[in-house]
Amino acid sequence: MRYKPEELTRLPRSVEYERGKVVMIDQRLLPGEFKTVELTTVDGVAEAIVTMRVRGAPAIGATAAFGLALYADTSKAKTKEEFINGFYVAYEGLKNTRPTAINLFWALNRIKDLVEEHFEDPLEEVKRLIVAEAKRIADEDVEANLRMGHYGAEVLPEGNVLTHCNAGSLATVQLGTVGAVLRVMHRDGTLKLLWVDETRPVLQGARLSAWEYHYDGIPLKLITDNMAGFVMQQGKVDAVIVGADRIVANGDFANKIGTYSLAVLAREHGIPFFTVAPLSTVDMSLKSGKEIPIEERRPGEILTCGGCKIAPDVDVYNPAFDVTPHKYLTGIITDQGVVWPPFERNLRKLFRRE
Repeated sequence: MRYKPEELTRLPRSVEYERGKVVMIDQRLLPGEFKTVELTTVDGVAEAIVTMRVRGAPAIGATAAFGLALYADTSKAKTKEEFINGFYVAYEGLKNTRPTAINLFWALNRIKDLVEEHFEDPLEEVKRLIVAEAKRIADEDVEANLRMGHYGAEVLPEGNVLTHCNAGSLATVQLGTVGAVLRVMHRDGTLKLLWVDETRPVLQGARLSAWEYHYDGIPLKLITDNMAGFVMQQGKVDAVIVGADRIVANGDFANKIGTYSLAVLAREHGIPFFTVAPLSTVDMSLKSGKEIPIEERRPGEILTCGGCKIAPDVDVYNPAFDVTPHKYLTGIITDQGVVWPPFERNLRKLFRRE
């Protein structure tokens, strides 16, 4: 690859593991305050995922893996049986944090499978393997993002790009899925302007994307979600690029609520529409997007904004994600290359190659 991570961003990794603690950027405080927190219990790691101290499918996966590493390093178990029983308790607690992002389950199952494969090994060796595998998952995420950045920059047209939510460094271990593409394009000089949707109701675009891309010197303009169609109508968008929390066998994908609307608008205006995600985000066990579980979050996210009450106490429907049918997709940018239609056949071929 042409660039190294440090050539594309000045941001540190969003989450890291040090012996006995998980260190992460507290994303709830941005953009007002840049602060890292140290988590020393598995319950604390699970709480950080639920409350969105950390968010973004790849970052959630790495964080969950680090939660198991933390268990391995801090367990007081005196026997192998006691340790394994505690491991499964930690595994279940982390697995039940958020239902939509497949990377969470992929990372946890990868470590669980490793433990079961080495069940007969000495306890200290099993602990070492857990920690090493968690760190490997994080390192591989950075490498995968770098590859996606270069693949994506090769296929997106030069000009103005619109993105929704945050799929940048903060949503991954570093660089981002969408973020890596934008950073490579910016470095290459092919990204003229980035349009950033604010992304209601939690404002990940305004709070996180605008913050991190501005931090790295990428030219951008922030808009409210309901301005995107008008900006497209004015001819000011040349491509739309978004992340994904789960992609299924036929190419349908779940992403932050509001993505489906953008896909329909992009189709109406003849604008190419891409999603970017590593293969760990692809769930070939589900045939269509109708099978993806959609997380529904608390009403307060809609009834308030920045701690201020903006609506009366009425009933609220607050799905965190929506599903975009594959017919609206131009292509899926993965860490193993770009997948073009027909997605069901070409995704299957990509997994056979893996």
